[in-house]
Amino acid sequence: MFDLVIRNGTVVDGTGSPGFAADVAVQEGRVVAIGEVSESGKQEIDATGLTVAPGFVDVHTHFDAQVFWDQTLSPSPLHGVTTVISGNCGFTIAPLEPEHGDYMMQMLARVEGMPLTSLQEGVPWNWRTFEEYLQAIDGTLMPNAGFLVGHSALRRTVMGERSVGEFASEEELQKMKDLLAQSIDAGGLGFSSSWAKTHNDADGEAVPSRHASQDELIELCSVLKDSDAVALEFIPTIERFDEEVYQLLTDMSVAADKPLNWNVIFVNARQSEAIEEKLQASNFAAEQGGRV
Repeated sequence: MFDLVIRNGTVVDGTGSPGFAADVAVQEGRVVAIGEVSESGKQEIDATGLTVAPGFVDVHTHFDAQVFWDQTLSPSPLHGVTTVISGNCGFTIAPLEPEHGDYMMQMLARVEGMPLTSLQEGVPWNWRTFEEYLQAIDGTLMPNAGFLVGHSALRRTVMGERSVGEFASEEELQKMKDLLAQSIDAGGLGFSSSWAKTHNDADGEAVPSRHASQDELIELCSVLKDSDAVALEFIPTIERFDEEVYQLLTDMSVAADKPLNWNVIFVNARQSEAIEEKLQASNFAAEQGGRV
């Protein structure tokens, strides 16, 4: 007898194949049979007229702080999301030096609309390394969760107030690379950054990552090569892409030898030309060995 059998649903399995009628059997938390299941289950669900699908992976979330006051990561599970990737756009809260906690809180409140009171009262802010941050939430969350390492956090940790308004020195860039490597070794899934003009801190200044040069971005991406990291995420601009943007996205992916997920695309009929233009970034990168 199975733990659970879901019967008569339309299975959409995520492979790209058309949906098909089938039963799904689950044993000890794992799918063990898909098709006509004759054996009964301790629990049975009639899914007639419903779709049965694997949990969705949401690759762009900002749950980095919410993990401390809402372990369900609501509302994602209500939408069928079972895995979230957080730490996007360079906005992570680790690594962290104690004196920068207030800046990071204010920045998150401005950029992501997070309630400042929640950030002040719901987050302990008692870690320094990425490893310590992950240890603080290990085993506490309902969905599966993975975290990218944010560029603005790296810059603020290494450069302090100079992270806003100045390029990094060679020494500072090396420290950021070392810190990123340590964070990846600790379990970070990759690297994220942003040049979006809409991303400003509480003082109205561009967030730290927006003050980085192209060389800094590419150098940081190179840290991921031959590492256990799996991805990059970057917002080059929310406006039109040109060949310079294509080349930067490509160079970042090639340097890391990892796929790069860029944001953001607003899909509507009025912007069909701009959409096609942005999607060409994938073809441009593929011709040079990148994955964008």
